[in-house]
Amino acid sequence: MDSEEPPNVRVAERGVAGFYVGPVADHINRAVGAAGGALRCEDLHLHRTDFEPTIETTYRGWRIHQTGLPSQGMILLEALNIAECEPASHLAEINAHAVHMSAELLKLAYADRLAYACDPKFAPTPLDSLLSKTWARRRYEAIDRLRASETAMAGALADGDTTYLCAADGEGGMVSLIQSVSSAFGSGLVAGGTGVLLNNRVGRGFSLIEGDPNIFAPGKKTMNTLNCYMVTNAGGEPVAVGGTPGGDGQPQWNLQVLTALIDGGLDVQAAVEAPRWSIWPGTDPADRPNPFELRIETRVEPSTLDHLADLGHRVKASGDWNGGGGAQLIVRHPGTRVLAGGSDPRVEGFALGL
Repeated sequence: MDSEEPPNVRVAERGVAGFYVGPVADHINRAVGAAGGALRCEDLHLHRTDFEPTIETTYRGWRIHQTGLPSQGMILLEALNIAECEPASHLAEINAHAVHMSAELLKLAYADRLAYACDPKFAPTPLDSLLSKTWARRRYEAIDRLRASETAMAGALADGDTTYLCAADGEGGMVSLIQSVSSAFGSGLVAGGTGVLLNNRVGRGFSLIEGDPNIFAPGKKTMNTLNCYMVTNAGGEPVAVGGTPGGDGQPQWNLQVLTALIDGGLDVQAAVEAPRWSIWPGTDPADRPNPFELRIETRVEPSTLDHLADLGHRVKASGDWNGGGGAQLIVRHPGTRVLAGGSDPRVEGFALGL
C-alpha cells in the first residue's frame, strides 16, 4: 500500500468507499485468502451497515431496551422476564437462592438463544414468543428450585477483546455503545500493510452443523455476544444506560447489575461492585460440550457457596474480584435529574463528569 496514503487518510477523504473498495479491500482480500478464509472483495463491496431497532421488555415497571438481532441481547430480556416471576425480595440480596434461581433461568435463556436466534434475514427468530411474559412463566416453572440442572433444553414453541462505554448529557440524551474484535487481537490477522486488524466473530459464532440456525452461509451475519442496554421510565425518558464486555458473561452480569439496582435498591457503584458470578459454558461452540460450572467471587458468604454446592452446582471460586466483566453504568435520578456514574474496579475504567 502507498505509504503516503494510509487507510485513515483514505477513509477521511473518500468515506466508506475508502475502506470497502480499493487498496484496503484488496489487502483484506489477500490476507484472508492466504489464511484460508472465505471473505472476498465482493463481500466488502456489498457491505451495508444496518440500523436496526432495539428490542425491549418491561421489568417491574421499568422498560429495558436491548441490542437487537443478531446480537444475543435477547438473553438479558428473556432472563429478566423469567426473573420477574420471582418476588423482588428474593433477588434483592446475593444469597444461595437468588444465585441459584438466576443461574438456572440464564441456562434456559441461553438454550433458547442457541435453538432459535440467528440472522433474521436468513430465518425468523420468534422474538414475540421468546420475549413474552407467558413464555417466561413457562420457563420459570421449568426451574428446579432444589437442584442445579446438568443440561438446559430449549423451550418448545407453539473474554475477549471488547470495549463498552456509555455517556449522558444535560439535555436528557443517553448513549450505550459496545464494540469488539472478539478474541484478544481478533483473528490475529492484519491486512497487509493497512494496519487493519480483522476480528474473529465468524469463527466463534457460526456452525458447520446442518440444521443449526447459525450455520455458515454467504452474506450471513453470525450471532454474537455484543449487547448493551438502556432503561426508560413510563414516559419513555431514558433513566439508565449500562453494559459490560465479557462474551457470554455480558447478559449474566447485566442481569445482576439491573436486579441489584431495581430489586436491591443499590446505588450505581455498589451495583457494579457487588459480588459477581456466572454460569459456564455459554454459547461458544468449543465450550458447549463441557458440564456447567458456577463461577463466583469469594466475597459472598462461605455458607452461600456451601449451599450452592449442596444444590448441585459445580462451584468454582474465582477470587474476590475476578468474576469477570467490566461493567459501566450511568443512572439519572428521576426527581433531581442528577447523573450518577459507576465504573467496575475489575478493569481499567472510570466515571467522569464534564
